[in-house]
Amino acid sequence: MKKVMTPRERVAATLNFEEPDRVPICIGSSGASVNDAVYYQLKEHFQIEGDVEPFRSGHGDNIYDPRVFDKLGGDFRHVFLKSNQEYKAATTEDGGRINEWGVKVIRVGKFNEWMSHPLQGATLEDLDNYAWPKPYEGNRDRDLKADIDYWYKETDFAISTRSPSRGFWDLGIQLRGFDQFAMDMILNKPFIHKMMEKILEVLIAYYDVLLSTVGPYVQIVETQDDLAHQNAPFMSPDAYKEFMMPYRKKLNAFIKSKAPQAKIYQHCCGSVRKLIPYMIEAGIEVLNPIQPLAKEMDTGKLKRDFGKDIVFFGGIDLQERLAGPPEVVEQEVKERIRDLAPGGGYIMSPANVVQPDVPIENLILLCELAREYGQYPLDLEKLK
Repeated sequence: MKKVMTPRERVAATLNFEEPDRVPICIGSSGASVNDAVYYQLKEHFQIEGDVEPFRSGHGDNIYDPRVFDKLGGDFRHVFLKSNQEYKAATTEDGGRINEWGVKVIRVGKFNEWMSHPLQGATLEDLDNYAWPKPYEGNRDRDLKADIDYWYKETDFAISTRSPSRGFWDLGIQLRGFDQFAMDMILNKPFIHKMMEKILEVLIAYYDVLLSTVGPYVQIVETQDDLAHQNAPFMSPDAYKEFMMPYRKKLNAFIKSKAPQAKIYQHCCGSVRKLIPYMIEAGIEVLNPIQPLAKEMDTGKLKRDFGKDIVFFGGIDLQERLAGPPEVVEQEVKERIRDLAPGGGYIMSPANVVQPDVPIENLILLCELAREYGQYPLDLEKLK
């Protein structure tokens, strides 16, 4: 058994494709947090008193409470921008609210749905006059200096940012509409490129606000863009290279200018295998969430083909297995460690935000099993 590392040391080794003392665990990132309903169950289970202020609204996971993560035993703590204090969301008659991007969001049960596309009928000229978000306004970085000072100087946790915004594709289809965006990639390419430039300006401003304070101290900078569904990417590799990669490269270059030591993480759901080589080329260094039941996302093959070039973050199936009986959860943990952990380069987490169908006992069990089976050197017999 190796010398016990601190969480920060453990994650540093992993990000450098070295085997640490054990596989790091993360609960609380942009792609591996818990739905608010699950958070309240955990809070009650652990008998945690007092509330924390939600750091945002309009999402399924709006609360970040380190006291819960202490109980679960994760290796990470996160720093993030908070909601715009100056923005007052307009409401609609059907109970919706208009977010800062101008998109109507409606709460449906425990989830939020995007219900309007404000640029669906827009022209090139309309893009110049659109009311884009203003990241430098609204005191979004309140408490950020105190948070990073505490986590970096007073603890030995690994530190990551959370994503301050969705990415190019996600925002593009919300603003333009999926059908219109897809047609534009064939029939109206100038519009797509100009819209991507506008989104890039906003994203750079978000990361400027965030990284001007925390850039030198974080090990991971999170970004997100869901480029795939269960069976395939939403676009061909050629379309990714034409419409996404140029702007992604510019964003990644800006992030590196503010946090050169940090690894750039992208949350991207679904069957993304066909795009991974181009994501690596664009500068992505950590890929999340690695949904193992999506098509072509066999974790052993991903490790074989890309494991020297990108760190895998996630991997624990939420679609079926984490909601299953304890023995299924145990087998899932063993399989992911066996496939992804050899040689380092693997951080274990649920393969997306944990939803209310997952018993909290299974989430607690996941963390316990990760510590048990994730010890290096790996015992491959135990992992069968």
